[in-house]
Amino acid sequence: MRKIILASALIISSLSIFAQEGIPTSSDKDSQTKVFFEKPKPEWKEKLRYGGTFWLGFFGAFYIDASPMVGYELNDKGTIAGIGANFIFQGTFNRNSSTNTNNTIFGPKIFVRQQVFKRFFAHAEYEFIRADAYQFYSYIDNPINPSAAFKKIWGSSPLIGAGFYQGGDGRRGSFISLMYNLGYPNRGFISPQSLLGSETPITLRYGFLF
Repeated sequence: MRKIILASALIISSLSIFAQEGIPTSSDKDSQTKVFFEKPKPEWKEKLRYGGTFWLGFFGAFYIDASPMVGYELNDKGTIAGIGANFIFQGTFNRNSSTNTNNTIFGPKIFVRQQVFKRFFAHAEYEFIRADAYQFYSYIDNPINPSAAFKKIWGSSPLIGAGFYQGGDGRRGSFISLMYNLGYPNRGFISPQSLLGSETPITLRYGFLF
């Protein structure tokens, strides 16, 4: 009998405690739910632009051109300024020849890009290139000792051009551009991407900038 009385007392006390605490409602659960929001990026990060140009071809030899670019949008008019680099690899692969050669070309550059109309933009850059002497216009116009043709030298090229974005808001996306070497015909690097070969200083570029 005593055990029954004790059990009844425990049940009654448990019910009273449960009644005081109350049944949790959906609003209580919502107030206890933690909501995590992604932190907004700083304004300066939103204005950064990343991209570059890439070219793969066979201009009498195996050719790879990878030119990364990092820019910063200076204003609301679509003006972007930044830095970049050129990395070019050329290789000849002839099974019947023992003179297969590989050539590595590289150098930094600075650039400015301005949105002109909708998806069209103007582009200017100044590049520094370390390559073989014969790959510069100065060597063609003023031939030096033929034995020095493959000597590595530094040269610079000012370029201007225009292009258009294939998508996006007119300030970013994949693009196509034509560039003109202002150093022609006296100085500057002869790009393997030149249209019609070394006879023209105009080059065609494909790339992206996001």
